[in-house]
Amino acid sequence: MSRWSAWLSPCLALLVSGCMSLEVDDAREPEVQQQALTGTQVIDFTSASTTANTDASGKSGGMTVLKANSSNCTVGAYVDCYAQYIEFSPSYTGYLSFNLSSLTQAAPTPAQVTQLQLLTKYQGPAASTSYYQWQLYRFTTSSWVNIANSQGRGEWVWTPALTLNLPGTEVASNFVSSTGEIRARLVKGAGTDAAQLDSLRLQVSWDIPTTCTAETNAAFCTRLGANCGQVSGTDNCGQARTVSSCGSCLSPETCGGGGTSNVCGQGTACTQATFPKGTTWMWDLENNALPTNLNAQVYVVDLFNTSSTKIQEYKNAGKKVVCYFSAGTYENWRSDVSQFPQDTWCSPGENCAQSIHILGDWCESGGGCEWWLDHRKPAVRAVMTSRMQLAKNKGCDAVEPDNIDGYSHDDSISCTDQACWGLTATNQLDYNRWLATTAHSLCLGIALKNDVDQIPALAASFDFAINEQCQKYNECGAYKTWFTNNNKAVFNAEYRVDSGGVTTNWTNCTGTGATCACGESGFVQGDMRTLVFSTASVRYDNIHLACW
Repeated sequence: MSRWSAWLSPCLALLVSGCMSLEVDDAREPEVQQQALTGTQVIDFTSASTTANTDASGKSGGMTVLKANSSNCTVGAYVDCYAQYIEFSPSYTGYLSFNLSSLTQAAPTPAQVTQLQLLTKYQGPAASTSYYQWQLYRFTTSSWVNIANSQGRGEWVWTPALTLNLPGTEVASNFVSSTGEIRARLVKGAGTDAAQLDSLRLQVSWDIPTTCTAETNAAFCTRLGANCGQVSGTDNCGQARTVSSCGSCLSPETCGGGGTSNVCGQGTACTQATFPKGTTWMWDLENNALPTNLNAQVYVVDLFNTSSTKIQEYKNAGKKVVCYFSAGTYENWRSDVSQFPQDTWCSPGENCAQSIHILGDWCESGGGCEWWLDHRKPAVRAVMTSRMQLAKNKGCDAVEPDNIDGYSHDDSISCTDQACWGLTATNQLDYNRWLATTAHSLCLGIALKNDVDQIPALAASFDFAINEQCQKYNECGAYKTWFTNNNKAVFNAEYRVDSGGVTTNWTNCTGTGATCACGESGFVQGDMRTLVFSTASVRYDNIHLACW
């Protein structure tokens, strides 16, 4: 009896049980889901109602010194850092005006403002008999409201940077005028002494309702590349969904995979590639083809530039293949850029060629620019799902999503709060876990790329780690605790001359094979596998030292 006859016979006897062709479960009709675009941004005042009863007129720049904290006004001590602060007399009754038009990340209406916080640093009287108050103006009642005072904050010493919240009993939108103005001030509470501020800025939070039409189950299945069995994932509106039956069950061979059994109960669940500690690797994101005889068990290559034929060649040579793509930035040279709505990488009304969201110096004449993505938006996740499906279709064993720590980057690569869309640590954890869940639903392994600060919270969701320069910056310890101690590989890359032109004199690697180590600290030799590149060009023919 042929294998087809052996399979069909019991199915003919069990028509009712569901072995016959099943159409996609498409009971879900398109529906409009109410969502929200939330965000937070710090803005500076646009004008001062008066400088009377302050010393602003005697300083270069006047009130503008309040637009940034001064490191010269040393916290915890009395410091007369005269050029960096404004002194307010007890007679001061003016205010600073802020405006929603200063926001660059979004354009909320006054009613969509959910929180106001004053950011400031203070030196002055702090006793119950002599103190100052920070106030915001409630436009709905034409009155000033106290949000904090200086009592107990240190007598004539500079406080740490303060974040002063609008009381929870207040409604933030009541403090925004119909034209978007917000007023703040520091005024005497009691006493006759003056007080000093080295900064007074405003942090605005908002919640803008948006709508999203949810895709049908058939569209959901198609986008995830599923044609059989139960499938779970995130829909185009960013909501979790499980479809009990995607498409038709034609044979045991066409069902299964993706970590779930098929609808006929035949076939097997997928076997996901593993990456145990000590696994050797090669990282090349620039060459379209690598020699198949490199002494490395894992090849990490570019998802878009590497053909499925080449990936199969690597696998035929016994290599596991990890496919790289950026999950945190918009790269304008990629083939799928048209799938990103512009507001996911460039603020509305902004000159995108000079956008605040451009990633540092990653912009070359004639093309090759990157912008940070707002990965809270469902459209970004839809593109990343498609990229991981492409990785599966090409035969990749795992993926390396890059730039998944944007929330923590600083000005050295132009990622201020505004440049990175005000993303928070919580936003990043949610996105990174979603990436891991989506990869696993496609039977792909996934690497945690950098994001060192969140390793304890994320290690359980990821199968191995790829890190750049943890040895140079003495950050490798967390990888031992959370990855290699749990038999998960750590792939480390260091650079003799990094992208900033800084040279590190790597002199040797010790040992061979499973005992090879390159300057590892706190690791058993071979636990962490290090490649030292001559420059920041990631290619196999640019290796300076390697653990092979």
